[in-house]
Amino acid sequence: MGIGGCTDRQPVSGRAAPLEVAVTLLPQAEMVKAVGGERVCVTVVVPPGGDPHTYEPAAGQMVKLSQAGIYFRLGPGLLPFEDTLVDRIREMNPEIVVVDTSEGISLLSGGEEGERYDPHIWLSLSNAGKMVENIRNGFVLTDPAFAEYYAGRERQYQSKIREADSFIRATLAGKQGAAFLVTHPAWDYFAKDYGLVQIAVEAEGKEPSAREISTLIDRARREGIHVIFVEPQFSSRESEVIAREINGSVVFIDPLAPDYLSGLQRVASALAEGASNG
Repeated sequence: MGIGGCTDRQPVSGRAAPLEVAVTLLPQAEMVKAVGGERVCVTVVVPPGGDPHTYEPAAGQMVKLSQAGIYFRLGPGLLPFEDTLVDRIREMNPEIVVVDTSEGISLLSGGEEGERYDPHIWLSLSNAGKMVENIRNGFVLTDPAFAEYYAGRERQYQSKIREADSFIRATLAGKQGAAFLVTHPAWDYFAKDYGLVQIAVEAEGKEPSAREISTLIDRARREGIHVIFVEPQFSSRESEVIAREINGSVVFIDPLAPDYLSGLQRVASALAEGASNG
């Protein structure tokens, strides 16, 4: 996905050329495309496999990003690199419209070093509904001639969000209070929505000490946890050690899956199998 590809596209059905739009993360791209439809061409800042906590855009990428008309950022204070990125983009393109997709969302505390809040807001479908509303408002502000088009597409996607939420609730029925063990503490918003308890191997971006690993092993045994969930953006080394000690297995779940709604439903199915009994 790149800004360069947008300039080659022709107007659709006689309409104005598509809007060049940038987003920070892959899950946001699904939301923006769902609302923007044929009116938008999207580029994503953090590529597949990138770590949003530490990402640093290259000079060439900065030039492409500065050509966008709208930047749907995750939100101020959530990702330090994004705060710096917004300032740099505005210096290069003072006319760019920057939309805060976290507006109206209740943020949880915590995160890695330098992060006041937990940035993983998209991993809550209730938050996603608000993010999509903010995206629609951003499009209406910058492209008011197509306000009804954006509103209609937003309604359709909100319906899909509700369907995904219903699937997840049914999948996790009876798991309220269950604990799950995960490498990176990305899932607190998800856990809060569905009454689960996240236990993270790493804390504040730091690998656990030998004593902390021993404590995690004891807790996993005590709570009957036999699966450790690992995000593909992070090392699985410590998780594999713990899995061997508890005679368990390692299962990958991706918080940055590009097929956002389907990805969360896959996560719910994995958690239904691998979380404790509650």
